Amino acid sequence: MSDTADIIAAAIRSAFVSYPKEDDADWRSPNWIKPEECAHLTMTIMQHLKANGFEIVRKASKGES
Repeated sequence: MSDTADIIAAAIRSAFVSYPKEDDADWRSPNWIKPEECAHLTMTIMQHLKANGFEIVRKASKGES
């Protein structure tokens, strides 16, 4: 994944704050998302942004040209 997709994926994962534990009987809580589900959601977001003419670019930091 690109840096942009990695950032989006990290944001999605952080939105789901409760991660399963091996001994957790309720491992499929609504506050958890599988890594492959996160990757799929990330790619869908990226595709929709591109299809609608959006581009995510890194903002130049102060002093960069």
